Amino acid sequence: MRPVKTRSYTSKVRQDQAARTRSLIIDAATDLFTSQGYARTTVRAVAERAGVAPDTVYASFGSKVRILTALVDARLAPPGVGNVMDRAEAQVVRDETDQLRQLHLFARDIATVSTRVRPIYEVLRTASAVEPEVGAVFAEMEQHRLANMRRFARWLAAHRPLRVTEDRAADIIWALASPDVARMLCDTRGWSEAEHADWLEATLAAALLPDTEINPVHRRVPSPRS
Repeated sequence: MRPVKTRSYTSKVRQDQAARTRSLIIDAATDLFTSQGYARTTVRAVAERAGVAPDTVYASFGSKVRILTALVDARLAPPGVGNVMDRAEAQVVRDETDQLRQLHLFARDIATVSTRVRPIYEVLRTASAVEPEVGAVFAEMEQHRLANMRRFARWLAAHRPLRVTEDRAADIIWALASPDVARMLCDTRGWSEAEHADWLEATLAAALLPDTEINPVHRRVPSPRS
């Protein structure tokens, strides 16, 4: 009688356990990083909050800064999707053939993603100014974001010529759609996500599409608190 093979089942159980452990660590690290910052958050504190050993945290992520980048990644794309530009929402933008409609969809998607990722991104940005290791990782992530904006510039230019070259378009999109700009407008000046999306759509259209001007409808009317 042949023995029953259990390897695949055991492997699946271990994968599920590892995924649950990572999720616990990510949740714990999110609470600590956002409440007390990067410098004051230790791997031991994350481990204690998650209910695991520090060695488990290191085995899962490698270092404290890689925990932080994992938090960013988790908010950028769902599990199993390696790049924010491969999400279903981004693919809808890619497949749209009307440039104005592309910008409309892109701006709303970026504004939504920014709201979700900005608290963790801000921890990474501020820590990068004082921690050399974090600074290197932050620069790496900004290069990755620029590469994604180059992809969008190609999608946009595929339908008709832009006002500028694709490389210049990528730089403009990278700057205007940055979490830093969203932080200034939304977190500092109090713009809503919808106002941010409207402004981004109109400003990108004016900067990138020939014969396009900013529609006054998209200009924000100052609120009493401004």
